[in-house]
Amino acid sequence: MRLHVSQVSWNRRRFAIAAMLVVWANPAVVFADQASDVAALEAKCEAEREAKIKPLRDAELAKCKADQNNDPGYCERFWKDYGNSMRGANGGTIPRMFGDLPICVAAFKARKALADGDFR
Repeated sequence: MRLHVSQVSWNRRRFAIAAMLVVWANPAVVFADQASDVAALEAKCEAEREAKIKPLRDAELAKCKADQNNDPGYCERFWKDYGNSMRGANGGTIPRMFGDLPICVAAFKARKALADGDFR
């Protein structure tokens, strides 16, 4: 049985589309997998940072609330972001506390490698 020219052309198109999907879909799956790994590392970093910062924040909050001149709501608002990076008086950035934990350094390197397209 002979195939019509349009049928041969359609079969070639279908094969070409399938080949492109196989070639292009694999890196997309790998990229999505790496992105989720990086997000998990960053979540672990934030959890460890928060565990170390919480006692320090609570101490500052207690000290603020102990002063009779301070409103408790003010103390809560003022100390809620204790430990995060912020701007200094001269315009420079004061780095966040505990950003040098090993898990945080690993998360930073993983995020940088992902952004640079350094797939491993």
